[in-house]
Amino acid sequence: MLAVVLPLLTAVAMIPFRVDHGRVAVLVMVLPVVAVALLGATGPAIVAAITAVLGYDLFLVEPYYSLPIDDPDEIVAAVTLFAVALVVGVLNARLVRLRARESARRDELQHLVAFSRVVIGERDPEVLVGAACEHLTSVLDLQHCEWQPGAWESTRPMLLPDGNLMGRITDFNADRATLPDPLEIPGWVDGAMFGRFVVTPTRGHVVSYEERITAATIAQLFCRAAASSQAM
Repeated sequence: MLAVVLPLLTAVAMIPFRVDHGRVAVLVMVLPVVAVALLGATGPAIVAAITAVLGYDLFLVEPYYSLPIDDPDEIVAAVTLFAVALVVGVLNARLVRLRARESARRDELQHLVAFSRVVIGERDPEVLVGAACEHLTSVLDLQHCEWQPGAWESTRPMLLPDGNLMGRITDFNADRATLPDPLEIPGWVDGAMFGRFVVTPTRGHVVSYEERITAATIAQLFCRAAASSQAM
Protein backbone atom coordinates (compact mmCIF):
# COMPACT_ATOMS: atom_id res chain seq x y z
CA MET A 1 0.00 0.00 0.00
CA LEU A 2 2.81 2.41 0.92
CA ALA A 3 4.49 1.67 -2.40
CA VAL A 4 1.47 3.16 -4.19
CA VAL A 5 0.39 5.91 -1.81
CA LEU A 6 3.77 7.54 -1.15
CA PRO A 7 4.75 8.21 -4.79
CA LEU A 8 1.24 9.51 -5.58
CA LEU A 9 1.26 11.84 -2.56
CA THR A 10 4.67 13.13 -3.64
CA ALA A 11 3.37 13.83 -7.14
CA VAL A 12 0.32 15.65 -5.77
CA ALA A 13 2.56 17.72 -3.48
CA MET A 14 4.58 18.80 -6.54
CA ILE A 15 1.52 20.13 -8.43
CA PRO A 16 2.02 23.78 -7.32
CA PHE A 17 5.56 23.69 -8.76
CA ARG A 18 4.94 21.76 -11.96
CA VAL A 19 4.88 24.79 -14.27
CA ASP A 20 8.20 26.31 -13.23
CA HIS A 21 10.02 23.22 -12.02
CA GLY A 22 8.57 20.35 -14.00
CA ARG A 23 11.88 18.63 -14.75
CA VAL A 24 12.99 18.90 -11.12
CA ALA A 25 10.01 16.68 -10.33
CA VAL A 26 11.82 13.80 -12.04
CA LEU A 27 14.48 13.90 -9.33
CA VAL A 28 11.99 14.43 -6.52
CA MET A 29 9.90 11.43 -7.62
CA VAL A 30 12.86 9.14 -7.02
CA LEU A 31 12.77 9.94 -3.28
CA PRO A 32 9.56 8.04 -2.40
CA VAL A 33 10.92 4.99 -4.24
CA VAL A 34 14.05 5.12 -2.07
CA ALA A 35 11.86 5.49 1.05
CA VAL A 36 9.85 2.40 0.10
CA ALA A 37 13.05 0.48 -0.70
CA LEU A 38 14.25 1.10 2.86
CA LEU A 39 11.71 -1.53 3.91
CA GLY A 40 14.06 -4.06 2.32
CA ALA A 41 11.62 -5.66 -0.14
CA THR A 42 12.31 -5.64 -3.88
CA GLY A 43 8.65 -6.10 -4.90
CA PRO A 44 7.38 -2.90 -3.25
CA ALA A 45 10.37 -0.99 -4.66
CA ILE A 46 9.38 -2.05 -8.19
CA VAL A 47 5.74 -1.11 -7.55
CA ALA A 48 6.87 2.28 -6.19
CA ALA A 49 8.96 2.92 -9.33
CA ILE A 50 5.97 2.18 -11.59
CA THR A 51 3.67 4.32 -9.45
CA ALA A 52 6.18 7.17 -9.48
CA VAL A 53 6.10 7.23 -13.29
CA LEU A 54 2.29 7.16 -13.33
CA GLY A 55 2.14 9.96 -10.76
CA TYR A 56 4.61 12.02 -12.78
CA ASP A 57 2.62 11.41 -15.96
CA LEU A 58 -0.83 12.14 -14.49
CA PHE A 59 -0.08 15.14 -12.27
CA LEU A 60 3.09 16.81 -13.52
CA VAL A 61 3.15 16.44 -17.33
CA GLU A 62 0.82 18.06 -19.86
CA PRO A 63 -1.88 17.14 -20.68
CA TYR A 64 -2.56 16.86 -16.97
CA TYR A 65 -4.63 13.99 -15.53
CA SER A 66 -4.19 11.99 -18.73
CA LEU A 67 -1.80 9.15 -19.55
CA PRO A 68 -0.76 10.20 -23.10
CA ILE A 69 2.27 12.56 -23.22
CA ASP A 70 2.59 15.03 -26.11
CA ASP A 71 6.13 16.29 -25.53
CA PRO A 72 8.82 13.79 -26.66
CA ASP A 73 11.21 15.24 -24.08
CA GLU A 74 8.71 14.45 -21.33
CA ILE A 75 8.47 10.88 -22.61
CA VAL A 76 12.24 10.60 -22.31
CA ALA A 77 12.05 12.11 -18.81
CA ALA A 78 9.36 9.59 -17.79
CA VAL A 79 11.39 6.66 -19.12
CA THR A 80 14.49 7.98 -17.37
CA LEU A 81 12.54 8.35 -14.14
CA PHE A 82 11.39 4.74 -14.34
CA ALA A 83 14.87 3.40 -15.09
CA VAL A 84 16.56 5.41 -12.35
CA ALA A 85 13.84 4.74 -9.77
CA LEU A 86 13.83 1.04 -10.58
CA VAL A 87 17.60 0.64 -10.31
CA VAL A 88 17.91 2.77 -7.18
CA GLY A 89 14.92 1.10 -5.53
CA VAL A 90 15.99 -2.49 -6.22
CA LEU A 91 19.63 -1.92 -5.26
CA ASN A 92 18.66 -0.07 -2.10
CA ALA A 93 16.23 -2.82 -1.10
CA ARG A 94 18.93 -5.45 -1.56
CA LEU A 95 21.40 -3.36 0.41
CA VAL A 96 18.95 -3.09 3.31
CA ARG A 97 18.41 -6.86 3.30
CA LEU A 98 22.16 -7.52 3.23
CA ARG A 99 22.72 -5.18 6.16
CA ALA A 100 19.93 -6.89 8.11
CA ARG A 101 21.44 -10.32 7.42
CA GLU A 102 24.89 -9.11 8.41
CA SER A 103 23.52 -7.75 11.69
CA ALA A 104 21.68 -11.03 12.35
CA ARG A 105 24.83 -13.07 11.70
CA ARG A 106 26.79 -10.92 14.15
CA ASP A 107 24.11 -11.43 16.80
CA GLU A 108 24.08 -15.20 16.26
CA LEU A 109 27.87 -15.38 16.53
CA GLN A 110 27.84 -13.24 19.69
CA HIS A 111 25.33 -15.55 21.37
CA LEU A 112 27.33 -18.62 20.39
CA VAL A 113 30.62 -17.14 21.63
CA ALA A 114 29.04 -15.85 24.85
CA PHE A 115 27.51 -19.22 25.69
CA SER A 116 30.75 -21.02 24.82
CA ARG A 117 32.52 -18.88 27.42
CA VAL A 118 29.89 -19.79 30.01
CA VAL A 119 30.34 -23.49 29.18
CA ILE A 120 34.13 -23.25 29.58
CA GLY A 121 34.06 -21.54 32.96
CA GLU A 122 30.89 -22.86 34.64
CA ARG A 123 29.91 -26.25 36.10
CA ASP A 124 26.79 -25.35 38.09
CA PRO A 125 23.85 -27.07 36.26
CA GLU A 126 21.36 -24.36 37.20
CA VAL A 127 23.62 -21.61 35.87
CA LEU A 128 24.16 -23.56 32.64
CA VAL A 129 20.41 -24.08 32.18
CA GLY A 130 19.71 -20.40 32.81
CA ALA A 131 22.40 -19.26 30.39
CA ALA A 132 21.30 -21.72 27.70
CA CYS A 133 17.65 -20.65 27.95
CA GLU A 134 18.66 -16.98 27.91
CA HIS A 135 20.59 -17.36 24.66
CA LEU A 136 18.00 -19.65 23.07
CA THR A 137 15.30 -17.12 23.91
CA SER A 138 17.27 -14.31 22.30
CA VAL A 139 18.21 -16.25 19.17
CA LEU A 140 14.73 -17.69 18.48
CA ASP A 141 12.62 -14.95 20.13
CA LEU A 142 10.97 -17.42 22.51
CA GLN A 143 8.16 -16.86 24.98
CA HIS A 144 9.22 -19.71 27.25
CA CYS A 145 12.16 -22.09 27.62
CA GLU A 146 12.43 -25.11 29.92
CA TRP A 147 15.06 -27.83 30.25
CA GLN A 148 13.86 -31.43 30.65
CA PRO A 149 16.64 -34.01 31.24
CA GLY A 150 16.52 -37.65 30.19
CA ALA A 151 15.58 -39.63 27.12
CA TRP A 152 11.89 -40.34 26.65
CA GLU A 153 9.47 -40.65 23.78
CA SER A 154 7.77 -37.51 22.52
CA THR A 155 5.46 -36.63 19.64
CA ARG A 156 6.33 -32.95 19.63
CA PRO A 157 8.25 -31.41 16.71
CA MET A 158 12.03 -31.32 17.15
CA LEU A 159 14.78 -29.00 16.05
CA LEU A 160 17.61 -31.28 14.91
CA PRO A 161 21.35 -30.49 15.22
CA ASP A 162 21.53 -29.77 11.47
CA GLY A 163 18.95 -26.99 11.81
CA ASN A 164 16.09 -28.91 10.20
CA LEU A 165 12.73 -29.56 11.84
CA MET A 166 11.29 -33.02 12.33
CA GLY A 167 7.71 -33.88 13.25
CA ARG A 168 4.25 -34.59 11.97
CA ILE A 169 3.13 -32.38 9.11
CA THR A 170 -0.01 -31.40 11.02
CA ASP A 171 2.17 -29.93 13.81
CA PHE A 172 3.89 -27.41 11.52
CA ASN A 173 2.61 -23.95 10.68
CA ALA A 174 1.48 -23.09 7.16
CA ASP A 175 4.42 -20.68 7.03
CA ARG A 176 7.39 -23.00 7.49
CA ALA A 177 9.61 -20.01 8.31
CA THR A 178 7.88 -19.86 11.71
CA LEU A 179 8.47 -22.44 14.43
CA PRO A 180 5.78 -24.86 15.63
CA ASP A 181 4.42 -24.48 19.15
CA PRO A 182 5.57 -26.24 21.29
CA LEU A 183 9.00 -27.23 20.02
CA GLU A 184 11.73 -29.45 21.44
CA ILE A 185 15.45 -28.79 21.01
CA PRO A 186 17.10 -32.06 21.98
CA GLY A 187 20.75 -32.70 22.73
CA TRP A 188 22.78 -35.88 22.41
CA VAL A 189 25.91 -37.09 24.21
CA ASP A 190 27.82 -40.03 22.77
CA GLY A 191 24.92 -40.94 20.52
CA ALA A 192 22.31 -41.02 23.32
CA MET A 193 19.72 -38.35 23.98
CA PHE A 194 20.73 -36.43 27.10
CA GLY A 195 17.64 -34.23 27.35
CA ARG A 196 15.74 -31.49 25.58
CA PHE A 197 14.72 -27.87 25.81
CA VAL A 198 10.95 -27.47 25.49
CA VAL A 199 10.32 -24.00 24.11
CA THR A 200 7.36 -21.83 23.17
CA PRO A 201 8.11 -19.64 20.10
CA THR A 202 6.60 -16.24 19.53
CA ARG A 203 3.63 -16.64 17.21
CA GLY A 204 4.33 -15.45 13.68
CA HIS A 205 8.03 -14.73 14.28
CA VAL A 206 10.16 -15.73 11.28
CA VAL A 207 13.27 -17.73 12.18
CA SER A 208 16.11 -18.16 9.70
CA TYR A 209 17.96 -21.40 9.04
CA GLU A 210 21.11 -19.90 10.54
CA GLU A 211 19.24 -19.02 13.74
CA ARG A 212 17.97 -22.60 14.00
CA ILE A 213 21.52 -23.93 13.55
CA THR A 214 22.77 -21.57 16.27
CA ALA A 215 20.04 -22.67 18.69
CA ALA A 216 20.71 -26.36 18.02
CA THR A 217 24.45 -25.80 18.58
CA ILE A 218 23.78 -24.06 21.90
CA ALA A 219 21.69 -27.05 22.98
CA GLN A 220 24.49 -29.45 22.03
CA LEU A 221 27.11 -27.39 23.88
CA PHE A 222 24.90 -27.33 26.95
CA CYS A 223 24.42 -31.11 26.93
CA ARG A 224 28.14 -31.71 26.65
CA ALA A 225 28.87 -29.33 29.50
CA ALA A 226 26.10 -30.73 31.70
CA ALA A 227 27.21 -34.32 31.06
CA SER A 228 30.80 -33.39 31.95
CA SER A 229 29.72 -31.73 35.21
CA GLN A 230 27.76 -34.84 36.19
CA ALA A 231 30.75 -37.07 35.49
CA MET A 232 33.02 -35.05 37.79
